[in-house]
Amino acid sequence: MLRTLVNVTPTNESRAIEDMFDRLFGSPIRPSAPQAGTLPLDILEHDGKLVLKAAVPGIDPNDIEIQIENNVLTIKGETRHDEEAKDAKIYRREVSYGSFSRSVRLPDNLNLEAVDAEFKNGLVTISLPRVEEEKPKAFKVAVRTAEAQPATEA
Repeated sequence: MLRTLVNVTPTNESRAIEDMFDRLFGSPIRPSAPQAGTLPLDILEHDGKLVLKAAVPGIDPNDIEIQIENNVLTIKGETRHDEEAKDAKIYRREVSYGSFSRSVRLPDNLNLEAVDAEFKNGLVTISLPRVEEEKPKAFKVAVRTAEAQPATEA
């Protein structure tokens, strides 16, 4: 008789269900970890600006391309192998190399003409100021008194 063993980890199953609900409803219950092979990204709002921080360790700032098209911000780049490792005997390789790209849909109320990007300590920080929304104007309406109409006799 042949039996099949299935390795079920309740914790992993629970996380998979939570991830499914997070994707379905768009509201993560816990901080989400980036998926393997993607560019780690933080998005926050500070001082009236939407701020995106991407971890790009080992990347030359001149090799990072940032573009915005149709309200989608895309960060692209490439990590390259060290030349010294070319002829080396490699025992372990955990650092990933190659092209990377990450795109994020932006909200509509941003001033894309004033975008700023800064590279420091392996992080690229992109700041997008929000457009100030017009506040509703309140105005007073004068109320006039109606003139009395003369009664007509029938």
